[in-house]
Amino acid sequence: MGDLGKKKVALVTGAASGIGAALVRQLTADNCEVLGVDLNEEGLTKVAAETGCEILTGDISDQEFNETAVTNVSDLFGSLDLLFLNAGILGRKIELQINDLTPDELDPSQYTKVRAINFDSVVFGTLAAAPLMAANNGGSIIATASIAGLAAWNRDPFYTATKHAVVGWVRGIAPALHAQRISINAICPGGVATPLVGIDRLQSANPNLLEPEQVAKAMIDTALEEGTGKAFTVKADHEPVRQEYHFTQIEGFPV
Repeated sequence: MGDLGKKKVALVTGAASGIGAALVRQLTADNCEVLGVDLNEEGLTKVAAETGCEILTGDISDQEFNETAVTNVSDLFGSLDLLFLNAGILGRKIELQINDLTPDELDPSQYTKVRAINFDSVVFGTLAAAPLMAANNGGSIIATASIAGLAAWNRDPFYTATKHAVVGWVRGIAPALHAQRISINAICPGGVATPLVGIDRLQSANPNLLEPEQVAKAMIDTALEEGTGKAFTVKADHEPVRQEYHFTQIEGFPV
C-alpha cells in the first residue's frame, strides 16, 4: 500500500469486526483518513481506540443513513476517495449450514433483512457517495460480494441471491460511474475466519480459511488499480489469492 501517495480519505462499512476492521487497520497504518461505520457501537469504539479512525454508528441498510455517512465524511475530511461497502450477514445461521436447507426455513422477513443489509446497502452507499466522489475528481468503490455471488451456495439461498445481486450491480452500474471518473469492483472471498462464520483466525487452524487481512489487502489493491466493473475471487487455495473472474460472454450482451 505504499503507492497510495497523497493522504486519501476512505469510508468503510461493517468496520467493527472481521474484514472491515482489518480494512481500517491497514488504511490507517498507511496514513489514510478513515470513517468506520457499523451498527455495532462497542466494536466500532474498540477499532477507533486501536486505529484512531473516526466512527459513525448506524444502519447501513437505510438510505438516509448512507447519505448521513457521506455527509459526515465530507464534513470531517472534505472529500472521499475510497469507499468499501463491506457490511453483510448470512441468510441462515452458520451452525445450520452443515445440513441441507428445508422449505420451512424460507422466512420472507429474513429474506428482507438479508437483502437490505447485503444488497440495498451497496446500492444506497454507491448512490450516496457518487456525487461527492465526482465533485472531487473521482474515486473507487469496492463492494464485498462472495464466491456465493458467482456460484450458488444452496444451503443459504438468501445469501447467495443477495451476493449475486451485488456482482450484478457492480457490473451494471460501472459504465455510468466511469463517466464520472469513479470505478466500482466486487471482491468475492471464499471462506474467511471472521465472526460472520462464528470463528476468527486465532481459533482456527483451517488452511482453507482466509485471514481477514488477506481479503482487506485484496480490496485495497483492487481499489488502487485501473479498471472497473470487475469481480475478483479471493481464495486461500489460489496463488495468488486474488484472481479476476472472467464471465462467459453471451451473444448480444456486453461482458
